[in-house]
Amino acid sequence: MAPANPLAARVSPADPRAALLNPTLSMTQLLQALKALEAVGTLARTIKFGISSSVTAELLGTYLRKHAALNGVKLEPVQGNYDDLLRDMQRFAADGVEQAVVIPFLDNLLPSLEASLSGLNPLLVQDRQAQWRSQLQLALKAGAALSAIYISTFHRMSASSDPSGPDAVELLVDSLNAALREEAAAHPNVRLIDAQKLLATIGTRAAFDARFYYRAKAPYSARYFDAFAGAVASASRGFGSYFYKVLALDCDNTLWGGIVGEDGVAGLKLGPHDYPGNIFWRAQQLMAELERHGVLLCLCTKNNAADVEEALASHPAMVLKPAQIVARRVNWADKPQNLRELAAELNVGLDSFIFLDDSDFECAAVRSQLPQVHTVQVPKNLPDYPRVLEEISRLFLGGGVSAESRSKTQQYQQRAAGAAVQAEFATQEDYLHSLKLQALLSLNARASTARISELSKKSNQFNLTTRRYSEAEIAARMDSESTAVYSLVVRDRFGDAGPTGVVVMRYEGRSAHVEAFFMSCRVIGRGVEYSIWNRICEQAAARGCGELLAEYIPSPRNMLVERFFDDLGMQPLDGGAHAPAGAGAVAAGVVKYRLALPATGLTNRNWIEFIYA
Repeated sequence: MAPANPLAARVSPADPRAALLNPTLSMTQLLQALKALEAVGTLARTIKFGISSSVTAELLGTYLRKHAALNGVKLEPVQGNYDDLLRDMQRFAADGVEQAVVIPFLDNLLPSLEASLSGLNPLLVQDRQAQWRSQLQLALKAGAALSAIYISTFHRMSASSDPSGPDAVELLVDSLNAALREEAAAHPNVRLIDAQKLLATIGTRAAFDARFYYRAKAPYSARYFDAFAGAVASASRGFGSYFYKVLALDCDNTLWGGIVGEDGVAGLKLGPHDYPGNIFWRAQQLMAELERHGVLLCLCTKNNAADVEEALASHPAMVLKPAQIVARRVNWADKPQNLRELAAELNVGLDSFIFLDDSDFECAAVRSQLPQVHTVQVPKNLPDYPRVLEEISRLFLGGGVSAESRSKTQQYQQRAAGAAVQAEFATQEDYLHSLKLQALLSLNARASTARISELSKKSNQFNLTTRRYSEAEIAARMDSESTAVYSLVVRDRFGDAGPTGVVVMRYEGRSAHVEAFFMSCRVIGRGVEYSIWNRICEQAAARGCGELLAEYIPSPRNMLVERFFDDLGMQPLDGGAHAPAGAGAVAAGVVKYRLALPATGLTNRNWIEFIYA
């Protein structure tokens, strides 16, 4: 059986968090396990998380703590007042709450609304619905500073007894949820949690407890809150603990049934109709959907390359096409080494990988040698396989996908084409001139808010401060007079790489502060990372600034940019010290820099045509 929690595959039996996965834990045992985990410092990060509910929901805080702990995060629940959304959001914003969950409830719009709706004046219901939406809008405005607000959709507690079509309750629920979708579209920090989908998964009898609903306005069971907290963990990408980009796939008994080197292409079990080929066909449909949403698909398989390519190109029921595979390691080498090479080729961290294989041996090898890779095994009970892939999909897509990310495979293939052409030139500079590079540097490009936020969360290696931003935080910095957001789009003869670099500036008196600078590794090495500073410094000087201040905040993964500001020509301030060579960037503290404005002598790469917007 697939684990109910997709993070279960990341937690080894020896991990202290493994106790949280025991489904038979009593509430007392769960609280004891959480207390022990939080006390010994095994959770790397702390997050304050608000709970605003129209029903009694104190139990939800415990399950949010559980799912946060499974992701290595200590969650501090901040309980709001009963059915007091606006004041809750105002308090959350004032108290430094980072994220919050909102649980509206149908019967709180009007007493016993679900049972009495058919006898109520429709104008009364419409008026109450409009009042609720107005209150919601005010609350979301008050919570604009929160990085994320997760809102449960409305649902009914009992099914309609009218088989002829939707009754008044169903129509009202649909109308309320349509309003929620509109508000979510209008507020970049709002995401919806589909309560009806959760109810369909666990069943209404298991989700509701009528005794406590009538006694204490507490309709939800512990099982429902556990599932709801898991959905929030998925939507928040593990409360910010992971951002997967790559799905590395075995082939035999993973993409298809059978062994291509022994059974031949014609003997593979794959197709929409017959078992077990229909399971692998369904699995490939789910993989293809991930690729269309921007997930990078790779092959990591022990096989003859010609056999695999023949299967991909010629099997009549093959869903995945060769063009959808961004990189391949089809050989007889160890899979951990192949995964290391794939990470180097794609220029992403191994903790961005999910590895899928049917073999006990291969899964154990990757788990032991590359624990940062999330390894998932094809289930022995094959009909569970599509459900496992649905869980994997939630790890990739639960936090949302920007439009730019949907073209990831094409972008990485463009980069591969560029690498092939580069070999034709005698020098790197000759090659860069041949690319016909264009760099569009935009100031406060509101249309790119979602991509900028996403890039801040994904960029680790070329990220000078590793500060992360929600869409709302980026939008606020674009709107403020004292801050600015520069975004970079790089184009060359191989295509458009999309928004791939961001500088967040803050202006205080005569000082211009570099609050953040991060770039996709796909465009590093072309010179744009240095050349953009001419324009940024010019505009800072035009605002009356006499100095540019910056800092490098070391992390375990950003050693690539340890000396970027030195190379740019900035001077380390007194007290700033880099780690000794070979010691690792984190060994030293924050390094602060200064550059006098107007700046002179900044590097300008003459092979780049700049366009400013």
